[in-house]
Order: sequence, then structure tokens, then C-alpha cells
Amino acid sequence: MTASRTDGAPEVFISESDMATRAFASNFAKTLSDDAYVGLSGDLGAGKTTFVKGIAEGLGISAHVKSPTYNIMSIYEAPTGKKLVHIDAYRLRSADDFDNLVVDEVAPPPRCVCVEWCENAAKSIPPDAAMVEMSIDASGRRVISILRHPLA
Repeated sequence: MTASRTDGAPEVFISESDMATRAFASNFAKTLSDDAYVGLSGDLGAGKTTFVKGIAEGLGISAHVKSPTYNIMSIYEAPTGKKLVHIDAYRLRSADDFDNLVVDEVAPPPRCVCVEWCENAAKSIPPDAAMVEMSIDASGRRVISILRHPLA
């Protein structure tokens, strides 16, 4: 379901439901390194938080994951000790605002840092981050495109 591509083309998954999105993201999480960044972009309601919930499930996190819109960053710990850092950059004005979150200090590796609205912190997202773009097609299905950096 999440076979890595080596030709530079994005992986594309069409999701019929939130459950399918979460299952896809759960499998995707199992392919990530111990210091992974995942940038998520897409319109409001496209399923970014649902995707992060699936990543949490894939990491074995049983906590209730919700959008950190108001507190900007939430940290969850997996049974393995790996952390999920969930950041909502919607209200950030610049990459400096993102850098002020001091992610490296509050959540050193092993971790998976998921940044919703990553375009608001683009200069601070590592170049080897997996970029997830989400949209809704005409029939209401979620279109999930994942572009992995060749070094990832």
C-alpha cells in the first residue's frame, strides 16, 4: 500500500473514508526513519489531522490525537519511546516562529515530526522530509500524494 518510489514521482493513494486514510497513514508510519519529518498541506478539511492520527496508530500510540490548532504543538510517546510531534503551523507567521518551538530540544530523536500547514514553515522543514499533499476530488474522496526526498 505504501511502496516507496525510486523514480521521483509521488505515491498517490485515493481514500474512500477516514478509516482508509488512517490505515494508509499507519502503514506509511512504519516506513519512516527514527528522525522523520512529514510536511502536510491541503485545504481545510482535506484530512491532514486524520492522516496524523493514522501515523500515531502506526507508531503504536493509543492516545487520542487531535489537531493542535490552539496550542500549536502536541507531543505523544509511543511504547517504543519514539515520539510523535504534531505541529499545526496554520497560525505561524514565519519560519522563525517555527524555530522558536525548539523541536530539537523538546523532542529529540527518535521522533516523527508531522507539520500541518507546512508551507507556513517551509524554510524550517528539512529538505529530506516526506511531503504529503491532500485534496478532495469531485466525488468527495481524499487524494493523498506523498513525495519522498531521494535521500529519505
